[in-house]
Amino acid sequence: MSKAFKRIPKIFFLVLLGLALFSSLYAIQSLAQTQLNGQSLEVSPPTQDIEGVPGKTITVKAKVRNRNNATNTIKVRLEDFTAQGDEGQVALTAESDYSVASWAKISPDTFVLGPGEDEEVTAQINIPTDAAGGRYGSFVFSIVAPDAGKQTETALAQEVASLFLLKISGPVDESLSISDFKAPAFSEYGPIVFDLTFKNQGNIHVKTFGLINIQNMFGHKIADIVVSGTNVFPDATRVIHPELSNKFLFGPHTATAIMYYGSGNQTITSKTSFTVFPLKLATIVLLVIILLYVGRKRISKAMNVLFK
Repeated sequence: MSKAFKRIPKIFFLVLLGLALFSSLYAIQSLAQTQLNGQSLEVSPPTQDIEGVPGKTITVKAKVRNRNNATNTIKVRLEDFTAQGDEGQVALTAESDYSVASWAKISPDTFVLGPGEDEEVTAQINIPTDAAGGRYGSFVFSIVAPDAGKQTETALAQEVASLFLLKISGPVDESLSISDFKAPAFSEYGPIVFDLTFKNQGNIHVKTFGLINIQNMFGHKIADIVVSGTNVFPDATRVIHPELSNKFLFGPHTATAIMYYGSGNQTITSKTSFTVFPLKLATIVLLVIILLYVGRKRISKAMNVLFK
């Protein structure tokens, strides 16, 4: 059998391998192209804070960009939103005590965007004379389905929102409390994750920030955890999860949350305690000590024989 004939299986294998690699690259490229051709909208800003006066008209703006490589018809509407759950989620709603959509008029409400183009949308908000506190609305941008008489899943999936938080001057009640502050009662090692829950009893959103001071059993500070600004909406709770990153801790500890909020930097505090003890490691060490104690005579004899 000739050498050329023996090399045929190897050549055949290399050809198959090359075809497989080419197919994989083609599939990846096709997937990327499919994602590129998929509809995609980008809004700015995602969230904005605005202020207003009762009886006055204010202007709010948002911009949408078509990141797709195809032309799309965009429709805009204004909807209220409210806090949902306690992890910072929001939900669009038609009924809310903090509604603003019925006060506003949008222009333009429908337009066409080519690839890479953007459009700025304006809402004129007429604030009633008896309004005060917080109001929460959003620009909702939707891609119009090709079939105008049928709203497809594709159209629904392409809805994006730009939120705005309106603060109206007047009788404003900023009232925030810490309803719960806890850590795992016992851990073997860090990190330690806390649950810090805020409750807003006021009529306007407030941003809270501060730190959590950690002290060991001797009263010595071992860490300060910085808690960055977090919005809490009226009649809502918000849970955040600050983390003590130290891995090696020992014994009882005390954590004190010192938080600030509102226009006057009001202070709220809360304490919790937790214990860290490496139980498994301590058990192993204890067993070793017991074994050494029980076998001390044999160990002593072995040492005498070894060094005699």
